[in-house]
Amino acid sequence: MASKRNEEAAPCIKRLENQSCIKSIKQQIEDVKAKLSAVQVSAIIMVANPFHRAHERLVRITLEKSDLVVIFLLESQEYKELLPFALRKKTLQYFVDNYLHKNRVLVIPLDSDTLGEDCSNAATHGIVAKCLGCDTLVVGEYHNGIGFYYDNNRLKTSLDGCDESANIEVVSRFVFCNECNTLVSVKTCPHGMHHHIKYNSSSLIALLKEGILPPAVLMRKDISAIILSALYPNRFKNIAQIYNDLFPGTGLIEMHGDEDFYMELMKLYQTTSLT
Repeated sequence: MASKRNEEAAPCIKRLENQSCIKSIKQQIEDVKAKLSAVQVSAIIMVANPFHRAHERLVRITLEKSDLVVIFLLESQEYKELLPFALRKKTLQYFVDNYLHKNRVLVIPLDSDTLGEDCSNAATHGIVAKCLGCDTLVVGEYHNGIGFYYDNNRLKTSLDGCDESANIEVVSRFVFCNECNTLVSVKTCPHGMHHHIKYNSSSLIALLKEGILPPAVLMRKDISAIILSALYPNRFKNIAQIYNDLFPGTGLIEMHGDEDFYMELMKLYQTTSLT
């Protein structure tokens, strides 16, 4: 199995090596590793379409066990339903800058079209991450190419028996449980699936593209505000009047943009005294 995975990864690695930017990416990672004296470097490969609470948890638990986390953000022209790459990168970088030790997290664009369809599975992603200077690739159980199956009543994945040099860690899926009333792993929550709210990217995109703010339990409100203000610029003709009518202020003349509007609107949604 290991030799087969290496053979499958060879064309992908060759394409990577032929990219003019690959040396600079490797050097960038090496420079930060040296600066931090990092021993454990973990990689996460994601699309962040959109970046939601389950992504946050994946990044945080990876950072807890690592000196440096490298997030490779996939850039692709193939899928029309994706948010623009610049917007996905902006939201991910915003989260890193404002809610993490940003000196220990690198966000690096990775062109998935250049990698090719034959390099879209988790095993090959692990080898690619290793070639770029990372020790471990951390993936969710729904990452492409995981493939769960039972063998002698034991749950296994298609990664079992793969090349150990790839060093891939599979993290259990996260959901919001309305009984636990928090974000949980499906492996630790004792309640049934009917109590679980899933972090489904396509459903969140459907809300955002209709101009609807996702609940804060699904997406951080400032992330939603960034996305909606980009998707619907100048949506309201008289936003200053609406803002002043709906939201409390300082009593001074203030200028507010679309992001401010969505942030304050979410605060009203979260008001509980009358609900």
